[in-house]
Amino acid sequence: MRTIKFDKRILATMAIALLCCFTAKAQDTKEWSIIPYTKIGFVLDGSVRLLDDVYHANAGVDAKVSFNKHWSLLAGVEYNYRWGFNTKESFLSPGDHREGLRHFIRIPVRAEFTHKWFYVNAGLFVERATNTRYDANETINFGIGPEVELGGRIRLSENDRLRIGWQTQICVNHNTTKGQSTFGGGFFGAFLTMGYEHRF
Repeated sequence: MRTIKFDKRILATMAIALLCCFTAKAQDTKEWSIIPYTKIGFVLDGSVRLLDDVYHANAGVDAKVSFNKHWSLLAGVEYNYRWGFNTKESFLSPGDHREGLRHFIRIPVRAEFTHKWFYVNAGLFVERATNTRYDANETINFGIGPEVELGGRIRLSENDRLRIGWQTQICVNHNTTKGQSTFGGGFFGAFLTMGYEHRF
C-alpha cells in the first residue's frame, strides 16, 4: 500500500515538473513589445451630420505578444480626434463653420503575420465618443468595424524597429442625441501609419 502511494507521489511530482518546464519553455518563446504610433490619411465620413468635410487625427499605443517568429497578437488603445466644416451656407448653419467636434477612444485587436521586414495585420476595433459638441450625457456615439494594415519594419537596433504602413478602416457608427432622431453613420479611412516598436 505504501509503495502504491509512493509511486503516485513520484508520478505527480514528475507531472508537475514537466508542466512547469513546458510552461517556462512556452513563456520563453513569447516576446513582448510596445508600439506607440500615429496615423494621417484620407477619410470619407458620414458619422457627423451636416458637415461637408470631416478630418481625423489619430494616435495610439499597442501591446504586442509574439508566439513565434511569424505570428503575433496586437491589442491597444487609440485616441481619435474628429472635426469638420460646413462649406455651404444653408438655413441650418452658416458656411465655412467648424463644428462636429468629437473625441473618440478606440480599442483595436489584431492578428499580425511578419516575414523578415514585411508585416500584415487585420482585426476589429470598437470606439466610443467621450464627448461631442453636445452635452456628453445626452449623446451616444458608438462604432465598430474592421481594419487591415500592410507595412514594413526598419531595424534600428536589436530590440527596436521603425514601422511604416498603410491601413484601411471601415466603421459603422450609431448616433443617439437627445431631442433628435437616432441615425446611423460611418466612415471609410485610408491612413499612413508610423510607429516605433520596442521589444522587451
